[in-house]
Amino acid sequence: MHGELTALLSATCYAVSNLLIRKGQDDTLPSDYGLFPVLLITGVILSITLTIDVSYDRGPLMDKGLAGTMGILFCALSGLLATLFGRLALYTAISRIGATRGSIIAAMSPLVTLTVALVILRERLTLFDKTGIGVLLVGVFLLLFEQKLFPTRFAPSDVVKSGIAIAVWATLFQGVGYAFRKVGILYPIDSLFAGVVDTWAALLLYIVFLSLTGRLVPLLRHYWSHMNLSIVSAGVVMSAAVYLFFEAVSDVPVSTVSVIMGTQPVIVALLAGLFMNKLERLTIATWLSSLIVCVGVILLGI
Repeated sequence: MHGELTALLSATCYAVSNLLIRKGQDDTLPSDYGLFPVLLITGVILSITLTIDVSYDRGPLMDKGLAGTMGILFCALSGLLATLFGRLALYTAISRIGATRGSIIAAMSPLVTLTVALVILRERLTLFDKTGIGVLLVGVFLLLFEQKLFPTRFAPSDVVKSGIAIAVWATLFQGVGYAFRKVGILYPIDSLFAGVVDTWAALLLYIVFLSLTGRLVPLLRHYWSHMNLSIVSAGVVMSAAVYLFFEAVSDVPVSTVSVIMGTQPVIVALLAGLFMNKLERLTIATWLSSLIVCVGVILLGI
């Protein structure tokens, strides 16, 4: 029960972070949609927490030798896929279609995990799997046709379609990256240390990319003069989400964790309806899609 509760707390933190990013994007229009400060703040907070934890001599952070090296490698890979590419795609989608709609698409990541199991592990689909896939598709199709059902929707059709397409990429990256997180923990490696490796691998590669493309200095200047509380808060909450995710997968199967992560659309929709109703502009179709997608994700986990 501890792992399931930890996963639910992680999902809640991810949902809150996504909403804060949406607010920060609306306030300052950052060119990278808020990714750089979120990665930096998350990495710094996790590193400070790890330093304090180590000072109390809580034991080794990882196994010595090849096992420890492999654990670090897979955690770094999860950082590149889920934290860097997955977050960048999700934040881009959030800027175009909102936090709720972006979370609905990203909630299909368990379907990616299932696909990997079918191809690599030769597993077979159960009746619940088939039903869950069908329900997931219904929820996503409802989101795709939301504009026709509600013509006064907040964004033009081409922007909405491109945002959904980018959210699909976020689903793919996060689905595979989350699986790598579980593999890394199995070697084993301390969950807090794993979060540090994950986040800093993402941040360092992102810094290299920004430097090579000549965007690092302009981006730093932008955030220096336009930093806002929403983006800072998103980074703080994200640090908790990353740590809690690693803590959860160290206790229960990643398939269970990914299913609980699939509840994010409902959490985001509830919070957006309470605190950001004008910014998100949810429709009945959005609420139904959130609920349907969550039901589909749960069926995949049975």
